[in-house]
Amino acid sequence: MSKILKKLGSENIFFAVLFLSILFFLNFHSIFFLNPRSFHFIRQTDTLSFVSYYLKNDLNFFNVGNLNLYNESGKTLCEFPILYYLTALISKLGAKSYLVLKTIHLIFFFLTSYTIFNYLRNKFSFINAVSITYLLFSSTVILYYSVNHIPNYPALCLSLCGIVYFLKYLESNTRIFFNISMVLFLFACLIKITFAVYPIGFLIFLIIKWMKNRKYEKYAIAVFFLLFSVLLVWNLYVLHYNKINNADYYLTHIKPIWSMSSTEVKEVFLFIINYWVYKYYYHSAIHTFFIVLIISMFFYKNFKKDQLLLSFIFLSGTFFYFILFFKQFRDHDYYFMEFVPLFFLIFVNSYEAIIFHLNTKIKIAISLFIMLITVLSINYAKLNLNRRYSSPFEQVSRIAYVLENSDAKLDSLGIPENAKILVVPDFTMNGSLFLLDRFGYTVGDTLNSNMASYFSKSDYILISDSSYLNNMKNKFKLTSPILKYRTTELFKISH
Repeated sequence: MSKILKKLGSENIFFAVLFLSILFFLNFHSIFFLNPRSFHFIRQTDTLSFVSYYLKNDLNFFNVGNLNLYNESGKTLCEFPILYYLTALISKLGAKSYLVLKTIHLIFFFLTSYTIFNYLRNKFSFINAVSITYLLFSSTVILYYSVNHIPNYPALCLSLCGIVYFLKYLESNTRIFFNISMVLFLFACLIKITFAVYPIGFLIFLIIKWMKNRKYEKYAIAVFFLLFSVLLVWNLYVLHYNKINNADYYLTHIKPIWSMSSTEVKEVFLFIINYWVYKYYYHSAIHTFFIVLIISMFFYKNFKKDQLLLSFIFLSGTFFYFILFFKQFRDHDYYFMEFVPLFFLIFVNSYEAIIFHLNTKIKIAISLFIMLITVLSINYAKLNLNRRYSSPFEQVSRIAYVLENSDAKLDSLGIPENAKILVVPDFTMNGSLFLLDRFGYTVGDTLNSNMASYFSKSDYILISDSSYLNNMKNKFKLTSPILKYRTTELFKISH
């Protein structure tokens, strides 16, 4: 045992123990077992619906879809479904799919934080490396989605690791680091194409360097073009798959700032400034970032030219990403994740420039200050996470409470797995259907023009709000419910 511990190293063991301690402090031991709820319940259950579709369709990787049958087959496609497929394979053994995907996300969390720590340890002291790593991950948004089901999170983790390995390649000119970074970037961009701003940025950087002094291999540039060719083919396939299946639910196009009115643009900016910005990071963490950036300008001679060039390229790339998807920033906090690798690179470069020639006492003082900000930032994230999970269910996510564990109730009644259920009201595309573990349809209100059509194609109708009961009973001549569960009533449809 002692030999194993010695091989692992005391610093690595401390880092792992600290990681688990932070998770415990953030109440992840309780949060982990909660089903989808709270912020972005819609996107979470859309994600898990892909897993459910795989489980109900013999795990055919290229047969991808959701539980909502609005387009008849349920077939639809968005991000590369490798994680959904892996989740389905493991869930086939009997595990709950949302717990499996949460576990995968936490594995991403640990491996990414350790990769960054290991890289920073070669630049800074142990305390600095740990503090900067966890300061980066102390965002409420990042921590929230580390145990929830948004594809941006694993794409962020893969991108951060890709950046670390590419920086290692630039520093050592070791091809294995380059190859690892390309694989990581490939999967990051397949899962969420918006993270392509980083491999595009690195390609532009290499082309500039190659044109200037032919320093880098043509091999590297050729591999980049191969990577982008794969991404192009995949995204063309996504568009084709959705077109032939009449699927238009998922966002596969830009939402640029120039398509919005001046009032809408102002509204988004106000939302970001007055609501989202301090959900991204702790106030003092944001202030510290800008203080370090400003102070580093007085030490500009310590900056490496390559670092400045990369920072400028990434800043330009994320700016274009911001204006191309500007409309999404009003209601989607997770769109901010694409900026995190940029913050990481700028902060590390600025911090390194500052402490380069400082004496030991000043270095220790700065290190302790960064550690304090990190501790306060993690505590702030804990408070925000508690608010997210303790807030009452809103109109959209109310269905998460109403239908929790309802799939077992349906199974006990002998309702077939292939039965189609119409849920009224449900303001999500897949929320109730995921919880019921059945295919079907969802309608937000009784005035929906597709109501009659959905009713004619369904085997059962579930009324999730008692205020809708009388109206629906009269409209479709429903008789006695076969199940009453909390505020819901389930009726068998006789055609």
